[in-house]
Amino acid sequence: MVPYVGPVGSDWVVAAWAVVLSRVIGAWYIGEGEEAPLTARTAPTVKQTSHWSEQSSSLLLLALLVILAVPSLLLSNFPLAVVAGPHITPLSVGCVLPAYRRYKHHTLTLDDYIQESMTLTSSARFLLWPEGAVTFYSELELAEGLAKVRKAVTGSVIGVSFEENFGDPNSGNPGSRRTGIALVSQRSASPELIYYKRHLVPIAESFSLSHSQAPPNITTIPLAAPKDWNKTAWVPDGPPYTRPIPVTTSICLDFADPAPFAELESRPALILAPARTWNIAVGNAMWQQARQRAEELGTMVLWCDGGQGGVSGIAGGGFQDFAQVGLGSWVKNVGISYPFDERRTVYARARNLVLLLIWLSVLGSRVHFGAFSLEGIENIRNLLRKAQRDTPGTSAPERNLVDL
Repeated sequence: MVPYVGPVGSDWVVAAWAVVLSRVIGAWYIGEGEEAPLTARTAPTVKQTSHWSEQSSSLLLLALLVILAVPSLLLSNFPLAVVAGPHITPLSVGCVLPAYRRYKHHTLTLDDYIQESMTLTSSARFLLWPEGAVTFYSELELAEGLAKVRKAVTGSVIGVSFEENFGDPNSGNPGSRRTGIALVSQRSASPELIYYKRHLVPIAESFSLSHSQAPPNITTIPLAAPKDWNKTAWVPDGPPYTRPIPVTTSICLDFADPAPFAELESRPALILAPARTWNIAVGNAMWQQARQRAEELGTMVLWCDGGQGGVSGIAGGGFQDFAQVGLGSWVKNVGISYPFDERRTVYARARNLVLLLIWLSVLGSRVHFGAFSLEGIENIRNLLRKAQRDTPGTSAPERNLVDL
């Protein structure tokens, strides 16, 4: 349901169930026969709604909730198989989280991450480094570092997350710093894409780092046939005999934004998400945000948290729980449907419209299926009549005092 109505729609469904259950429990505990005299005695002049009773409105709301529950009963939300097939593309992804016991120091260098990536490149097509894994002190040093990664790690697409010193054209400060991620592959000497963090942690990052305003982009990574597959069976449509994997990125706190991917015109199959949190409570909270965004977009998020006590795993695509807590590199196989449906979800395309319809449905004093209640409509009519009477130059017709 989340890909259609988003988190606000889910909250509305929970609140609607609470209304229905409260009315059922109230009717059982208080009784219908005791409530009517009390209403008549305490408010005899109030006009009662004759067309819709409490019982009928509750039944209509219950019917609406049952209808909304049907898709979740018919459509499964389980991960796809990881065995290659005509309609399934297996994809191996991994997090590069070097442990202290191997490198014997806490401040890891570019060479440490390259060495750790080289041990995983034979088993993972996509590898992701945690947020701010390495630091580059100039744009030239960044270019040289990315070239070094590309030369050393040849079997995978590497998501290199870094901090970079740069000259900020807006503030004129030559020593500004920012956090970014570059996607490095063997296809091109330049990165497949570069993205810089847009939402900074207050105080902890907002004073020392500069935020970006550029939204994320999508790049397509071609995936060749496995060794035990014939290329014509892998892609029957013909050359280039590769399956496209649309990929984008975002960084940690960006996922707390309700619409971090609103500018995307298509749906990504995978979102690379480096993170760095300082304890497991914060790490789990950010994981929940990433999982929510994955469900809204109908995609998967590779979440790699390099902080102490951070959580990492695959969110979306039927995966609900994180893979591990703390450091330690890992690789996981996932399945992606083929051909991948790049159309955006209903919520991703009409997010504001869905929110507007939900608010319109509850604007009346009582909620009915997709419209105001009769009582709410009558209130609106009374307001319009009053506004017409109060308008200068208009007056209500005078009563005819002569009885013909």
